[in-house]
Amino acid sequence: MRRTYDAVIIGAGIVGLSLAYELARRRFGRIVVIDASYPGSGATGRCGEMIRSCFSSPEWIELFDDSLKRWQRLSDELDFNVLFTKRGELLLASTPDVDHKQRDAYGLHRHYGLSVELLDHNQVRELCPAIAPEMIVGGLLQTDAGNAHHDAAVWAYGAAAHRHGVEVHPYTTVTDVTVESGAVTAIHTTKGTFSTPVVVDAAGGQARDVALLAGVDVPVDTVRWEAFVTEPLEPFLRPLVSASAINGYCHQTSRGEFVGGTTPDITDYSTGVRSTLALARDMATRWLRVFPGLAGVRMMRHWSGLVTQTADSSPILCEAPGCQGFYLDCGWTYGFMGAPAAGSLMAELITTGSAPRTLAPFGIERFSSGKLVRDKSIVIVDSERSA
Repeated sequence: MRRTYDAVIIGAGIVGLSLAYELARRRFGRIVVIDASYPGSGATGRCGEMIRSCFSSPEWIELFDDSLKRWQRLSDELDFNVLFTKRGELLLASTPDVDHKQRDAYGLHRHYGLSVELLDHNQVRELCPAIAPEMIVGGLLQTDAGNAHHDAAVWAYGAAAHRHGVEVHPYTTVTDVTVESGAVTAIHTTKGTFSTPVVVDAAGGQARDVALLAGVDVPVDTVRWEAFVTEPLEPFLRPLVSASAINGYCHQTSRGEFVGGTTPDITDYSTGVRSTLALARDMATRWLRVFPGLAGVRMMRHWSGLVTQTADSSPILCEAPGCQGFYLDCGWTYGFMGAPAAGSLMAELITTGSAPRTLAPFGIERFSSGKLVRDKSIVIVDSERSA
């Protein structure tokens, strides 16, 4: 490792690697990405891989539609197949209230040019006959949504960044950040101390701990989620499905496995990633309500992952106030989905000093001003403690 870098990015998940690639593409200088473990070992390698932009707020739509468009051409850009598949995503409405909210959001979707269709009960049954009829009131289908493979995406960004001169150093833990006269000057790690004017906190579940090393308190909670995968089954599910009635999201892989996750009714503020039998049972019970045909199917494995969740469940994307050169790229609940756009937008902020319009609503100052960015279409339980 060098002794001087123009930028140090903490976290080698897709968020950190996409930013490294975008900075290097802009010839920002000597860039290094460090991670306490191996690339993609955190939330990126444990996520549900689903990608859409049909949200209910203008802020989320603009950010994630930018990202969705980038996902659709990412394999060509990075010269590496990220296995993006345009399968469509169904937002299942199981109550009249959710159906009404989706119909209200439909006009906003059309305003932003999203490829969406409103479906009634019979149309949802035709699209997904495996869904229990009593769980269907209606639905919203985004036809160009899809999913990609998390490992492929990590290696694609990592390889592209490397070709542009980025260094990636795994098993390197940050131990301190030096701030002098309100500006970052150096970073201390288990592999030495390096001078740098730019440090980016893209540390996922450890983002708050990293920020505190620079004297920055980020209003996030570390939350643990779980997911599971079944044995291979005959194809029965074409689109991705988000089911707000059970706080769940799922898809069926090309090999036939059913991959699903849910968030518990009581937020799990854990920092460990050991899976639990209780949540495995809870996830299975919830998905059986939606897909009764899964009864008796073998669960092959289940796993946990950590995310940092803000009071409004939106990411924090900005330079930290009062700490020049220390940037926050954290608070993600849908980081895999949003990383391609965020990488480009954050690179523009770092290289020009000016926040792009799409990025502006996600600054940390919104928590003191009260201008939170809430989206009513996400399938997670809001964090209470960071409010």
